[in-house]
Amino acid sequence: MSRRHVFYICGFDPNSPGRYHRLFSEGARQQAAMSGAAIEVGARQRVDAETVAWAVRYEQHGHVTDTRYVLPRWDAIVREHWLRGFWPQLFDLLGTSWLYLRTGALWTMLGQTWLGFITVFAPFFLVMTLLPGAAALLWAVGALAHAGLKGHPLGIPAALAAGGLVAAGWWAYWARRHWYTRWILRGYGFVARVCTVGVTALDERLDGMAAALVRQAQAREDDEILVIGHSLGTALAVSVMARAIRQDPALMRHGPAIGLLTLGHCTPMLSNLPSARRFRDELRTLAEAADLCWVDFSDPIDAYSFGGVDPVAAAGLRAARPGHPQVRSPHFLSLYRPGPQQRQRMNQHELHQQYLCASRPGDAYDFFAMAAGPSRLAQRFGVLAAAA
Repeated sequence: MSRRHVFYICGFDPNSPGRYHRLFSEGARQQAAMSGAAIEVGARQRVDAETVAWAVRYEQHGHVTDTRYVLPRWDAIVREHWLRGFWPQLFDLLGTSWLYLRTGALWTMLGQTWLGFITVFAPFFLVMTLLPGAAALLWAVGALAHAGLKGHPLGIPAALAAGGLVAAGWWAYWARRHWYTRWILRGYGFVARVCTVGVTALDERLDGMAAALVRQAQAREDDEILVIGHSLGTALAVSVMARAIRQDPALMRHGPAIGLLTLGHCTPMLSNLPSARRFRDELRTLAEAADLCWVDFSDPIDAYSFGGVDPVAAAGLRAARPGHPQVRSPHFLSLYRPGPQQRQRMNQHELHQQYLCASRPGDAYDFFAMAAGPSRLAQRFGVLAAAA
């Protein structure tokens, strides 16, 4: 294979595409140093107001593969829904948590992945524990003031006030450091808005991405067209692929191999909600697309994803063939093995970004080989050959 076209859809991130170009360039440089491949990443180019792209040249063992790496932007939509201020975030958290509780989606999630359940419930649990703590702290401060006015000993109220302050501060610091609580809160609330009131701008953007995918397939310029979704972008990637198939039922027959690669998927956050009927219909479209190569990499130790959970089966759907999608793990625990590339312990947010970073030599998971290397996704993992 010599020519590939990638559509990369990022997660719920207000940052501009420059961040992803820097991340890709740095990771490619590190991967090249470890694997022996020559990976050249071109400058970021503005295709239009909603799209940026860059060229990637991957050379190994004398074979050259050229990839056009396209990033369809939706960061403006994210920024529009990026709640700021304590009270708006608090009310959004309470409303979203109530939605997941009353619909039973939270308990369904618990049956799918306990770590994902804890992650989604962590912001609500944090608030529910801090509010009583704040009330106890206020009582202790009041008791301290009252004791001072009455001339009573101040030891017990002072100790309670100090202890409450330290405990609340430690818990808030720990949660922020390990769980990036406010980031989760915003993404959690956005999913709820998509499934309840809807986000028109996002819906239109997804249709536009699907149309771009159809045009690229019909142009017959590539050996492979690969749609990559990361984090919440995996749900968007599902929607884009399903809408493209509906726009052009012959999408898989234009010549280029069509692949879907989902990394750190969190699709059950949507599909578990009863109101997410359209998204489940889109999942059904992909489940019935037997000639689509769909590979998912999500690690069970990644608290921000549903590692080991089949996104189709989790929605109560049946796939057209066994192993569709092919569910795999990048085995991030191997990053901590002793050796020249041993990583330091990471918090959950950093771990969730590892899907886009360089991997150790010999690991089955190699993001840059999948996104820019010489093998098609189906060829690399024997997906359609195994189904034949």
